[in-house]
Amino acid sequence: MGSQGQSAASSGAGHARSHQILAAGADPTLLEAVRTRLADRGHEIVLIAGAAECIRRFSAEGADLVILCLPLGSGNGADVVRSLRDVDPRATIVITGHDEQIPSAAEAFNLDAFEYIEDPTKDMTDLLAAVGGALGSRRGDAQLRYLKQRDASGSSWSTLVGNSTEMREVVDVLRRVAERTTRGSAPTILIRGETGTGKGLLAKCSHYNGVRRNHAFVELNCAAIPATLLESELFGYERGAFTDARTARAGLFETAHLGTLFLDEIGSMSVDLQAKLLTSIEEKKIRRLGGRQSVLVDVQIIAASHTDLGEKVKNGAFRADLYHRLNVVSVTIPPLRKRGRDKLLLAETFIASMCREYGLPLRTLGEEARDYILEYNWPGNVRELRNQIERLLLLGNDGVIERSHFERQSNMPPPPSDRPGFSLILPEDGIGLEEVERELIRRALDRFDGNVSRAARYLKVTRQTLIYRIKKHRLGDGSG
Repeated sequence: MGSQGQSAASSGAGHARSHQILAAGADPTLLEAVRTRLADRGHEIVLIAGAAECIRRFSAEGADLVILCLPLGSGNGADVVRSLRDVDPRATIVITGHDEQIPSAAEAFNLDAFEYIEDPTKDMTDLLAAVGGALGSRRGDAQLRYLKQRDASGSSWSTLVGNSTEMREVVDVLRRVAERTTRGSAPTILIRGETGTGKGLLAKCSHYNGVRRNHAFVELNCAAIPATLLESELFGYERGAFTDARTARAGLFETAHLGTLFLDEIGSMSVDLQAKLLTSIEEKKIRRLGGRQSVLVDVQIIAASHTDLGEKVKNGAFRADLYHRLNVVSVTIPPLRKRGRDKLLLAETFIASMCREYGLPLRTLGEEARDYILEYNWPGNVRELRNQIERLLLLGNDGVIERSHFERQSNMPPPPSDRPGFSLILPEDGIGLEEVERELIRRALDRFDGNVSRAARYLKVTRQTLIYRIKKHRLGDGSG
């Protein structure tokens, strides 16, 4: 290739250093087209034929960005990406085309590519946008990228701690959606769950592990903003739209363009505003308050609610058409009280991460503290558990966290010392005896990891009696 190893643009004396880009591939026509378009933007680009030369050049001189135009001719794309990461784990890589190891965007993003473009020959605009996003074209973009990367670093699927069946099903659904929507638009997602179960974290994981991860993740709690201001926050406004509108302002839809807009507690949105939201989702355009022109927006909507939107539809408090539009992909995060030994996994994870964060010696959980975590109802869910752990670590000096430490700051009182028994919080509106028995059996099975014999001894009944009641309450087949 005549242009192999040749710089297409150089930074002359007295000028700021231009970005250096390595572009590797087997198609000289494509590489030349890439060189021409990027040189017009002032970038210094080196064209390379073959995988081995790409790795050698990157090892010797480094680069601000590597563009792999698959197929490479010699060497597979995934192997080259791994070799580049061995040289510099922070390497920024954009992948175009496909080969045996990287047949689609899913494989590219699994290799932590910054962006994937299926066919740059159709339109160089996507490639130019990817290069601009990777390198940054404004002063301060490096800081913005750092903040986004820091946000994304805590949003991998591995941060969703838990082995319970219900939690695994939730994660599996969203992972499948992310893997199957690696190109084009992304579906709306509805996340249900009680307050404190981690709906916001799940939304972030869905965004940062999907095709839109290099674009903005914008979140809005619809319950935290007065209804009169929510419309202007979402859609923006033009100058003079209302008394205090001295300048025009873009709304969160425009801010989230090409990215994700997370609408938490969407059930609190007024019915009138729901109609405008539905129109924006379906037509992919919005109109600012006081504006005459519509603005095209490409946004993935993830909505969340701790209330039953289906019931709100029946009561006329939520539009049925918007509910069905949001309910394309729906998951329900189980409350912490139903996640069995996930409680202990979460507690131990919080202890380890917070001890690192605060520079504290690692603490451990005593046996009775572990029992307490399994027994307690955790009405505030994961948020309550995390906050309790954080307080105990910051205010306590003991190397071992005991049950008494939790009880002193919890709403669950310890059993009275003058009589045996256990604490039971009765709801104001009453509860059925069958429901109490079912919950008691479920907790006993959770305590002993589903071992029926040990649960029967704990409940002071025969194994056959417990098996009968397990089947009666449809808690399993009693084979544990």
